[in-house]
Amino acid sequence: MSELQKTADMPAPTDDQDLAIEVKDLHLFLPIKRSASQVLKQKLRNAARGSTRVDFEHAGVYVRAIDGISLEIHKGDRVGLIGNNGAGKSTFLKVLAGIYQPSSGECIVKGSVETLFTSKLVMDKDASGYENIYLMGYSMGLGKAQIAALEQDVIDFADLGNFLYLPVRTYSAGMATRLGFAVATSVRPEILLIDEVVGAGDKDFRTKAQNRISDTISSSGTLVLASHSDSIIQNFCNKVCWLDTGQVRFFGDTEEGLALYNATPTEAKSNVVVE
Repeated sequence: MSELQKTADMPAPTDDQDLAIEVKDLHLFLPIKRSASQVLKQKLRNAARGSTRVDFEHAGVYVRAIDGISLEIHKGDRVGLIGNNGAGKSTFLKVLAGIYQPSSGECIVKGSVETLFTSKLVMDKDASGYENIYLMGYSMGLGKAQIAALEQDVIDFADLGNFLYLPVRTYSAGMATRLGFAVATSVRPEILLIDEVVGAGDKDFRTKAQNRISDTISSSGTLVLASHSDSIIQNFCNKVCWLDTGQVRFFGDTEEGLALYNATPTEAKSNVVVE
């Protein structure tokens, strides 16, 4: 996918009291379900050692996905999340979005939030595209009048023609993505969360989608964006947050953070911790 075009001038950060997001000693442990073969192997090992019976079916195996994050994001900030795959970027965004609840600590988000996550909006495949505009709108917390006001914009952008009135199960993957993308970018939130910027549909639509994302970012009050692209981070963000093993290794100026991250050997960048 080609890089997005640089947006208009970014809003300047406000004073310390004007917070959009406040995170205090945030921890998140995600349980991993053990397979039957793993449970059996553990039981056999225990039996060989003469150990007493343990309820392995319910024994806890966890990913320590977020490990003590504390930070403040001010209204108007554009924060880029950087780090290796598995460093906690997507998980942190899902905590900010309210999809995951913290195991401990606090995550205070002040303002309306919308996300551009590839798996955020789920469609009813037996309903028509038109009906799904309303179903997805309701799932985003919009009322009927709000969705009606956005309806024509979504229809024009998705450009599905008569397919709009057919069941979504008759759509190609690209058509369904276009409809979901059109709905997701039809609102202008106070806080926008983006997990990577994924191409959708054919080349012409990808160009239109990139322009749409740029407009959405420009009109949102605060942005948190996870990306592996330095140029996207540089174009859109005035701060970066480098996550590593669910912890913050750097939070501050974009250029300084990217330089530090890129100068760090790959072997010194870790992934999530399994316990």
